[in-house]
Amino acid sequence: MKLLKDNESQNEITTTVEFLVPFTKSIVDLLSDSEIKEWVLTKELKNLHLNDAIYSGGIINTTSIIKDFSVSILYVGIRNFILTIKGRDKYEGFCIIITNKGMVVNDNSSEEPTNESKILKYEFLNNYKSPYLITETFLKFRKQGS
Repeated sequence: MKLLKDNESQNEITTTVEFLVPFTKSIVDLLSDSEIKEWVLTKELKNLHLNDAIYSGGIINTTSIIKDFSVSILYVGIRNFILTIKGRDKYEGFCIIITNKGMVVNDNSSEEPTNESKILKYEFLNNYKSPYLITETFLKFRKQGS
């Protein structure tokens, strides 16, 4: 898929995918872990800079802005969750919805989706495999939060 006009845009998409794939996979692995303790889950989500993640009454309901994405989690118990990652600004229209039953990735979830959202969807799906690579971009994010 060649919708990009220059190397700078391609590099930005590549960097975004290098962040988004391991970030998404890390969250899904945490939410899917049947052995995880609630306090460990909350701690690990905070390590991913989802700082408003608080476990209360058996539920985690949180929304954070991470890079150019809105990240929402509704966790109502082991392997019972909805994770939504929506693109903002440059990636308007890109949306990942993951539940314990599966994943849907869209590039047209807004009135005016960007071309970048289409490219990001394509690149994300091409790279979201198991096992996934931990990238320098993701490690930098975990350490610095940016």
